[in-house]
Amino acid sequence: MRRSEKSWLEFDELTRPFLEPGSEESVTSVAVELRDRMVKVEQQVLAQYTATAAYATLAQQGVEQARAESRADLDRTQATVFGLLDTLRSDVNRRLEALENRPDNRAAALTGDVSGKVAALEERMRAMVSALEGCVHENMLLRQQVDELLRRQMEQDGWLVSSGSASELSLH
Repeated sequence: MRRSEKSWLEFDELTRPFLEPGSEESVTSVAVELRDRMVKVEQQVLAQYTATAAYATLAQQGVEQARAESRADLDRTQATVFGLLDTLRSDVNRRLEALENRPDNRAAALTGDVSGKVAALEERMRAMVSALEGCVHENMLLRQQVDELLRRQMEQDGWLVSSGSASELSLH
């Protein structure tokens, strides 16, 4: 049988009867058998459709759950980082206020002398530099801790591959 542009069947096939003339099968039995086969095919198609719809629903629920978990992880991470930054800011402010409020014994002893004022300023600058160095050191330690926490979290979540590190990641 060859497809033509106008018809699926050739002319001689249209004139040939569906059942052979001397066949023992009746038209009713063939129709019942065809109907039974069609019902089976329809049931298989409906079952396949139902299974596909169930898988799609489960996949959508999984995506929504993963999205919610990711958002919660992001919120927790942001809260941790903001808390650490607030702690650092308050510590720096506390140290700077302590430096400003500290009485300078050298300046009090040499109030009339210009060299005493210069010495008091130098002492105060040294104290501020040491406080600033302490803050920088603590900031570096804090940064290392945050990087380590971020690296661990990303490794646990499967974000890092074996050839990369958290510091090499960037957003484009």
